[in-house]
Amino acid sequence: MSAASAPRALTLAATIVVVLAGIGVGALVGALVPAAAEVPDGVLLTIVALAIAITLLDVPLASFGRAVLDRRLLAAVLLLNLAIAPLLAYVLSRILVNDPDLQAGLLLMLLAPGVGLVAAFLRRAGGAVEALLALAPLLLVLQAITVPAFMLLFTATENFIALDGSRLLPFVLAGIVAPAAFVTALQLLGLRAPRLGGALRRGAVLTAPATAVAAGFVAAVLIPRAGERVALLEAVAPLLGVYLIVLAPVSILIGTAFGLPISQVRSVAFSGAARNGLLVLPVALAFPEGFTVVALVVVLGIAIDVIGLGIYRLVVPSVTAQSRSVLTPD
Repeated sequence: MSAASAPRALTLAATIVVVLAGIGVGALVGALVPAAAEVPDGVLLTIVALAIAITLLDVPLASFGRAVLDRRLLAAVLLLNLAIAPLLAYVLSRILVNDPDLQAGLLLMLLAPGVGLVAAFLRRAGGAVEALLALAPLLLVLQAITVPAFMLLFTATENFIALDGSRLLPFVLAGIVAPAAFVTALQLLGLRAPRLGGALRRGAVLTAPATAVAAGFVAAVLIPRAGERVALLEAVAPLLGVYLIVLAPVSILIGTAFGLPISQVRSVAFSGAARNGLLVLPVALAFPEGFTVVALVVVLGIAIDVIGLGIYRLVVPSVTAQSRSVLTPD
């Protein structure tokens, strides 16, 4: 693909604005148009599934084996996302133990490593983008196992397992598995059809708009359904911020301890910060009546996450550059 025909990605500022504007407009519609609550869940799920498919276009799902090529980076990312981040998520979730819907939403948001928007921010921060994207398929598979496992473990005393889970399997299959399988098939075909491969790369620039539309639509529909419990979201926002603040130095220390080069230390930091809010929205939407706020917590998490990634873009390169004597140079 020539430079002239290459897709033009949004600037980071535009990415943040697009996502926040989409969620903001959706929230405004939800507050002013109560009739939006009547939109069927099937429509919600379809929009979210399409957005998930678009965000996965830039993830090399068809190249699963590449994840084991850099074992030190893999080990650092797994330690951060399967041990440190879940532990911090558990500690923060205990603050919301009296509000199980808020607790469930917070855990869903914080337990799933991000693989979508993070690439654009990491690329501008001088991180090892391709190395982190190579790990994404493995992270997606692992979070399919670890997220429900951690959810059950961390909420055992709240007896979440007794909730009606009849919608969970169809929502996961239609909202997560189907889009991932479809994109994987397209990528496999794209290996033999250069034009299709180019189209997939061009489609990846729609990640931010797709996220904005899906999250905004969920907000518009669920805010009138949630009623007065929407006001409780203000208790969750600071906890999402604390997560990002704590993970920054911890992730840099982990990357340094594994002797990674500067670009990969930055990748570890962004891997810990970025959460996969869009990908867990189908799970949040599958919760039974009375747990509408779960999905709204995830939407709030998407908004705070994109702001956090913008701050990481400014802070992480500076911190790692100042630590050059400790870190392995590229």
